[in-house]
Amino acid sequence: MSFPLHNAARNGDLTSLTSQIGEGANLDQRDPQRRTALHLAAWAGHLDCVKALLAAGANESAVAQDDMNALHFAATKGHVDVLRWLLTSGLKVNAKIRNGTNSLMMAAKQGHKEAVELLLERKADPSATDRRGQSAADMCKDASLKQLLLEAQAQRDSSTAGNAVDAAKQQEKKERNARRPRDGGREAGGYRQQQGQQAAALARQAAQMQRGGGEEEDEEAPAGVIGADLPPEVAARLAREHAAEEAAAAQQHQAVDGSAGAEGSTVANVVAADQPAPAKKARVAVALDYDEENFEED
Repeated sequence: MSFPLHNAARNGDLTSLTSQIGEGANLDQRDPQRRTALHLAAWAGHLDCVKALLAAGANESAVAQDDMNALHFAATKGHVDVLRWLLTSGLKVNAKIRNGTNSLMMAAKQGHKEAVELLLERKADPSATDRRGQSAADMCKDASLKQLLLEAQAQRDSSTAGNAVDAAKQQEKKERNARRPRDGGREAGGYRQQQGQQAAALARQAAQMQRGGGEEEDEEAPAGVIGADLPPEVAARLAREHAAEEAAAAQQHQAVDGSAGAEGSTVANVVAADQPAPAKKARVAVALDYDEENFEED
């Protein structure tokens, strides 16, 4: 079985490749090693063929045996331009094949310095290891390139440790923020209650100011009740005198109207008989700064 599209891609024959694409060739056809035309174009470093295949709709994520994709094939040969284009097309820089090897390990093992630098720039992980526990630096045979990988690995480890610290701080901050709304809610509730009490007090003061002195007079009125602040003997005497005065006033009012007649006179006489003689009105205003000893024998 022949694979004319694969041959054109491997040989960099762009004319033949585009002609076959135009005739409807199967872009993802596999050879016995499950490789596609894109795999061979990337391995051979033919960037124009890679671009033509991707533009025509070739599957950039297709994998061959051992799960190798186009990025792995390009890294093995160190084709920097092809690597850059494939990374831009969406291939993952840290993708691994079946044995745990990634593109950085493949480029480092073959000593492709520019490819290693590009992959590190695109965030390839220098600390990653394969299934045997070997990193890219372990596989590298070039001393200067190995040193570059070790420095990148140390920098990444330091950054990872710093990120762990930052993550811990962020988590602590989240926990504080999670607790804060509950505490704040209680504080806010107490504050609102206090504000409500102050508002009510201000409202009462405003109402008192609107009423003016009337309310003060109403509040002081109970103090004018006869006998409220006097000893019992004095209070009783003043009460009798006050009742007599009220009876006399009622009798006088009935006499003026002429409507009460004899019945009014009888009521007045009965009240007058039960009560002491009326006293002058001035005697009701008794001074309150008295000495209790003056009232022991009334």
